[in-house]
Formats: sequence, C-alpha cells, structure tokens
Amino acid sequence: MATRTLVFGLLVVTLLAAVAGAEELSKRRLFIALDAVPYQIAADVMNPALGDEALFQGFEGPVRLVSTFPSSTSVALPGILGPIGLERSPGYEARFFDWQEGKVRGGGAVSYGRIEFPWRDFFDWGRKGVAGSAIEAVKPVKSGIKRLRNAMDDFVRSDKDEFWIYSAATDIAGHVLSPQAHVDFFKALDEMILEARQASPDRPFDVVVFSDHGMDGGEPLINVFKPAKRALKQAGYRSKKRLKGTEDVVLTPFGLVSNFEAYTVDENKGRVAEILAAVEGVDLCAYKLEEGWRIESHRGNATLQQKEVDGELWWKYEPHHGDPLQFQDLVPAMEEEGQVRDGWLSDAACFEATVVAENPDPFYRIAHAFELTTNPASVICSASRGYMYGAPHTGVLAQIGKGHLRWTHGALNREATLGFLFSDVAGWEAPEAVRFDRAILPFHDAAEGEPETKLSKSSQ
Repeated sequence: MATRTLVFGLLVVTLLAAVAGAEELSKRRLFIALDAVPYQIAADVMNPALGDEALFQGFEGPVRLVSTFPSSTSVALPGILGPIGLERSPGYEARFFDWQEGKVRGGGAVSYGRIEFPWRDFFDWGRKGVAGSAIEAVKPVKSGIKRLRNAMDDFVRSDKDEFWIYSAATDIAGHVLSPQAHVDFFKALDEMILEARQASPDRPFDVVVFSDHGMDGGEPLINVFKPAKRALKQAGYRSKKRLKGTEDVVLTPFGLVSNFEAYTVDENKGRVAEILAAVEGVDLCAYKLEEGWRIESHRGNATLQQKEVDGELWWKYEPHHGDPLQFQDLVPAMEEEGQVRDGWLSDAACFEATVVAENPDPFYRIAHAFELTTNPASVICSASRGYMYGAPHTGVLAQIGKGHLRWTHGALNREATLGFLFSDVAGWEAPEAVRFDRAILPFHDAAEGEPETKLSKSSQ
C-alpha cells in the first residue's frame, strides 16, 4: 500500500511539474524595435540613480547594441534578425543599384510597395507604406506614440505567443527634432507595458526592447553629395544611373544619412575609394579585396584580413600609412593580455576594446558591410561628424519642414552606431555590450531546440 501511495504521489508531482512547465513554455514574448534610438537615451531614463523615477523597473540593461555599418535600418535589421531567419534587403536604402539589372532602382512611392525589403513584412505591427512616414513627419512624437499604443492594443488582443512591433516614428523624431524626443516614447511605452499586463493578468508575457542603431549630430549637417560627385568628375569619372563603361560610377543619393555607396567596375574600386576618401566631410571609405578589405582615409590607409582558428575569429590590421581606423593605440594593451599572436588580433578582444571607441567594432562591421544586402556596393564610405550625404531635394524638403537637418545616422562612429537592448526575460544576464548578430539570439529559438535564455557577460 505504501508503495502504491508513493507511486501515486510521484505521478501527481510529475503531472504538476509538466503543467507548470507547459505554462512557462506558453508564456508570450513581445519584441519591440524602436528605430534609431541611441543607447545613451535608454541609459539615461533607466539610470538606477533616478530611484522610483527610473523607467522600466525590473528590466535588465540597457546593453550597448553595436549595430552594422552602415548603421541604417535596411542593413541593421537584417543584421540583427538575420540569425533568426530575416532575409537581406536588396539595397542599403530604398533607392539602390541593382547589379543584375545594371541600373538604379527604387526611391519612389510606387516602387516602395513593388520592391521587396523583407524586414518591412517581418513585423506583426509596423510601417507598411510611405504615407505613414509623411504623417509621422508632421508630429512624430504625438502620432508615433498613438501608433505604438495601437500596436500594444493589438498585441493584447493577439493569440500569438510571439509578437513583433516596429516603430519608425522614433527615427523620424530623432532626425527632425533630436534624440531627446525619444524620452517621451520611453515614458509612454513604460506605461503601455504596465497597462497591457493589467489588461491580461491571465496571459503573462515578457518583453524585449531594442533599437537598430543610434543617432549622431547636434549642429546643422553639411551635405557631401555634390563635393563627392564633383571630385569624381574632376578625376575623369562619370556619375551615371547605369554602368556602361569603365569610367562610370553610380551614386545613389536618397535619404539624409551619414554614409554612402559607390558602384563601379572592380578595377576602379581602389581609385574611386581614394578620391572619395579625400573629399572634405568624408571620414573613410572601404572596399573588398580578393583576400580582405582596404580602408582609405585622410588619416592614411590600411589592409584588413581575417582568419578562423579552432572556431575563433582573428584579424590582421596592417596600416600602410597612418591609422585610418584609429586602432593602433589599442594594440599594446591587447599584446599585454596575450590577445595578439604573430600580428593577428583576437576578435573578442577587438570587440571589447572598441565598444566605446570612436569607431566601435570596426573590423567586423566593415567586413559585413558587403554581405548584408543582395546588391553590395563597390565602395562604402562613412561621413565625418558634422556631415551627411543625400539627395539635394531631400535636404530642401527637410529645411521647409523643420529647418536644417541636425541629426542622422549611418556612419561608423560611436553615436550613430550604438543602439540599445533591454529585457525582463527571466534568467537573462545583461552583458556590457552585444554585437548586432548576437543581440536577439538569447531570446529566440533560431533552430529547432530550446531558445537561449542566458548570454554570458563575456560573450559577444
């Protein structure tokens, strides 16, 4: 009898554990992507020193999310979400050069709907067309918060275990106002999450909030498009929308960002990079070699190589003149820590050493800049602080609306690069920083097994 009672008790305990486990597995997860919100804004509103005034009580983070290069949405979101299945964009922006068709495509209201950018359809709630952008540009904070509230209401009503929200209004607010406008979004979102939990106490959920990149600026930005085009012309190249001859170079100005791309035949890449890197307001340009990458800058030039040894990534940075990536001063400390072997630098050490440097994680990001779209550029350039790149008529429209543009992103530099990540997922330990393609993996099952719930503080 005692044996039967013991067996019955064990069965009851097992069943209860199974039910509890099922409830835990069925817990919903909400992902919220706030476009272009810098890490520092998140750190300010979540600062523990604020006490009860700090937002997002009970959340871990924020973590510095080191974005892609270019630090722009159509590249960054595939970089962040690619490991869980999001496909690459056809271009760095809505207007891009298509290698297969041999011409510039996109950039119009009609083409926005016809040309597929997979990230736009990835989210359960997000912007589906250009009309929403026009409306949000007038009152980006008010309309953006309203749309975010509508998204949260849809989540509460949804039966999905995993729900993805994307807010474009934060990007618009940062551009036309300043990143300080993001504080209002954070305050509203903090209240919305609390209200959503109160509205569905029997359907618990946890939350992951992140941004795809940062935002840099402050003073009126100077457009380098015309000087870049002029420099190419003076060197004997023709700026075209198609590549027909060896002297042709295609530029694709569109939005007002702090990066740009050039397309040309392979034998011209080196010379075009040198010309563009010498333009005032251009910080550096990079292009792919058969083995590695080349960086050109007014600070000098260098070659970058990578190799993998026993599953670990290593880099060789060889300046030929100067130090274009401003990296050499970091090498002695890495040598003392045993992170340099025969001139090769540990990838993990490079990441850690550069997270808050002028150009965070430059090796990895430059290398991936030519892999994150299906139409990679011949040359990719990063503008200097205080400068931007884009179509002149876009700049005129910006001035009519809110005055001279003062804030943008896209460049390799720290403020344009660093987004944020925070979460209240149980068991997750927030690292100091995370690379873009590792950011979401702790919260999402990329394969068939269980999702990760913990990321080591030493793992980038």
